[in-house]
Amino acid sequence: MGQITHRQVWIARVAVAVALLALSLIGFKGAAPSADNISIGQDDEQLQTDEAIRAKIEKRLLLDERIDWELLQVEVNQGHAILYGEVRTPQEKGLASLIASTVPGVKGLTNSIIVEPAMAKDHKLANAVWNVLRGVPALSGNDTLKVNVKNAVVKLEGVVERSIEKAAAEKAVASVPGVVTVINLIEVHSAAPVGNISEKVRERMLQEGVEVQP
Repeated sequence: MGQITHRQVWIARVAVAVALLALSLIGFKGAAPSADNISIGQDDEQLQTDEAIRAKIEKRLLLDERIDWELLQVEVNQGHAILYGEVRTPQEKGLASLIASTVPGVKGLTNSIIVEPAMAKDHKLANAVWNVLRGVPALSGNDTLKVNVKNAVVKLEGVVERSIEKAAAEKAVASVPGVVTVINLIEVHSAAPVGNISEKVRERMLQEGVEVQP
């Protein structure tokens, strides 16, 4: 057998070093995606859990008639629930906390609800005004109307074709219990002569108590 030269020893060492380096790189690349996938999966799972908790809290607030849920908002982060919005009394604020805290999965709770009697009252009054306006036949199909309520003062805006429709809107809103004043800023843009009112429309106006010129 021939003697092993220094060159052969050096080549063998280089080959071993390259092999070890390749194995370490393969191991690193194989492990990294696994760790990343676990992290992403955990984030997605937590996000879905938070959404489920938020939905359950909102549903319980909706079903409880003692709270005006339309003025409330709910956020959940890592199981910690945060309540926003306005209520009329401190009792309602405390009740919202109680309802939210009993939902499974809630780990903590921050109640940032503001007790604002006037704002909650105006909100309910605005809903009542809209309900009345929807029942006025002369305003049927009119999607330009806007209602703003502050301290029980109702401001009406929008566009109608006849002054008689403007008067009908004001009369209807003034009849809502709790309304103090009506500011009627509705504009009249006539698309037909003033006197060109069908008998059917005239009859509906008279039924609503609006004066109609002959």
